Amino acid sequence: MVQLDIVRSCDKALFQKQSITAVFVGGTSGIGEYSARALASTHGTSGHGLRVYLVGRNETAAKTIIADCRKACPTGEYHFVRASDLASLREVDRVCKQIVTAEEANAAIKPACVDLLVLTQAYFAFGSKLERQETSEGLDKSLSLLYYSRMRFVTQLLPLLLASPLPGRVVSVFGPGRDTKLILDDLSLRKPHNFNFTNLGSHAAYMTTFFFEIMAASHPGKLSLSHYFPMLVVTPAFKGDGVPTWFKGAFAVVGPLFKLLGVNPKECGERVLFHTSPRFPARSSNAGGRSPAKVGMVKVASSSDGILGGGAYRVNWNGEEIPLGKGYKNIRKEEASKKVRDHTMKAFQDISAGGYFSG
Repeated sequence: MVQLDIVRSCDKALFQKQSITAVFVGGTSGIGEYSARALASTHGTSGHGLRVYLVGRNETAAKTIIADCRKACPTGEYHFVRASDLASLREVDRVCKQIVTAEEANAAIKPACVDLLVLTQAYFAFGSKLERQETSEGLDKSLSLLYYSRMRFVTQLLPLLLASPLPGRVVSVFGPGRDTKLILDDLSLRKPHNFNFTNLGSHAAYMTTFFFEIMAASHPGKLSLSHYFPMLVVTPAFKGDGVPTWFKGAFAVVGPLFKLLGVNPKECGERVLFHTSPRFPARSSNAGGRSPAKVGMVKVASSSDGILGGGAYRVNWNGEEIPLGKGYKNIRKEEASKKVRDHTMKAFQDISAGGYFSG
């Protein structure tokens, strides 16, 4: 376990030499909110500058979060970017265009870039509430929010991420350990008999691993991507529309116990920021991807493709690596990584061109 004092020390070091531009998708609630608050608190009054974009639906919540962040970090610059439905890739494109335009407009003050992109958008549903809800673009709502929408943010903001001197960091918050099965001939889980809670989480986890590996290898020295499992963190999602009535009733009783046993919001936000530390560097530009085993007090993590400091990480709530499941060895032989990449880019292209993906 990476101790919290080390996490906080690394977080604080983030602001010692440069200003930071961060985007929090799903930033008006839950872990996105906790991470934004942690960033402002860590910067405080002694950092070198902060610009934050909060992407979400709830403008009222955003105003409250921004007001609190201004108290913690008065010199910070905060922007709310309203998003009506992030399961829609066209809406993702609109949001990204707004962020790019804002960054370009401020380039005279600070070079346009995104140093940290935190992705937390999701639709939490299970039991009788879980069913395939196809969007107007042909994607399942839940899988889009957990995977397609998130990868679209990465690709659309890629020029700004590559412009970061950090280098650019991406943190997708979900469940890298949920990968148990990948149905290569139905990656979007279109067939009714393939769509269930287990496969939904498994596909999102598998495809994130493969897409992040490809992105890290394609941009050595420039990009670090982490798929992060936050453990039990009590958020408003426990009371969302996709949660069965029986669970809401049970949660009303056991909620205090969940809070006691889980990770508190402040620590959760701090551990999300820890992904900017030397423990998770971008892949080395040399062919072997070699990286020092330790930087200061922090050990360098291995990426999911087995390379020390390889740029694509599966991270547990406590900063430790989540090992690959047994299924990866065989599925890699089937060129799953390439199939996931091609499938994802085809979805992006079809939706951009005609508004609908049928794959």
